[in-house]
Amino acid sequence: MAVANYLTRLTAISLTVALALFCSVQSSHAAENEELLQERFAFWSHQAFYCKVDNITFPSRPTGTASQPCDDGDMTLFNGLLCFAGDERGCTGVREAQDPKTGEWFRSPRIRLRGNDRGGASFSPDMALGVQLYLLKTKDVKRAETWANWLHDLTPCSVENPFDTDQCWLWGLPRFCAPEDGCTMRPGDAAALSHTFDYMHAKHGMAPLPHGRLRGYLATFDSIGQFMTEMNSIFNKPGFSQHLVAVEVLIMKAIYGDKDDLTGIAKRLANKSENQGNAFFSYLAKRDRAQVISEVLARCPSPEKLPVPPLKQWQWERDNEDKAWEHSSYWDCIFMARLLGT
Repeated sequence: MAVANYLTRLTAISLTVALALFCSVQSSHAAENEELLQERFAFWSHQAFYCKVDNITFPSRPTGTASQPCDDGDMTLFNGLLCFAGDERGCTGVREAQDPKTGEWFRSPRIRLRGNDRGGASFSPDMALGVQLYLLKTKDVKRAETWANWLHDLTPCSVENPFDTDQCWLWGLPRFCAPEDGCTMRPGDAAALSHTFDYMHAKHGMAPLPHGRLRGYLATFDSIGQFMTEMNSIFNKPGFSQHLVAVEVLIMKAIYGDKDDLTGIAKRLANKSENQGNAFFSYLAKRDRAQVISEVLARCPSPEKLPVPPLKQWQWERDNEDKAWEHSSYWDCIFMARLLGT
């Protein structure tokens, strides 16, 4: 019996020592990765591409063409994410993409100043999410109000009074840009914008929206915003469509706090097989910090593992099959480092 008790105690001590050693190794590895993230952040910042137009410099992606070097068609979204994560360079990119006189926002500062040489719409509902992240981070009430008034005036009239063209009998759907396709404000877009404007009004003194079609449209979908985001997390296709859901979760967390149901939506995205290793989704799902950092370091460039041109990817908006990290723009990695407090 004495021998059995001795062996039991010895086993317990051995397990305790082994667990302590394991925890010590894990803690040491996590600390090393924290330091490595700082080093890589400096490396990524040195490598990342900037677009320069007039006296404005902002984060972008390279085209590889000298005549027009800026692949900036989606930069208001990505710069909004950078800004929200705490990178002032991203804030500049969003701020300078707005016409300060009219309030209209564009895909990038260059497109505002030089015109939309990429074709298609000069803005989009996706870019509007980047603007909202900028507004939530900076509390820029003036720009929010000029944008809201511009959107109000942009709402089209579907049926005019034939006897008085200054009167509209039937208003159309609000939109983010005109006249190209892809500008219409969808119900989910309206819900997100409603939440953002309501927050800016309640917390930071933004003026109420003018009475009219836009105000009524936003109010119609305000109460179902989170439900729509949850449904989209289930049914949206892999890739950028799921990334947009994640951005909506980020916006709602900024407004309503780190609620369990919002984290649940993020977990649904992060648990999908096509998103394994996506550090942005893992972060929103509140996975262990050490895991998120490991995922960032595993897929982001290093001096020994450079990305392959064209360097055009924001890897968090792609599913694993694309292997988008192989073409990282560096800004996607800078975003995650900033989000983690670097």
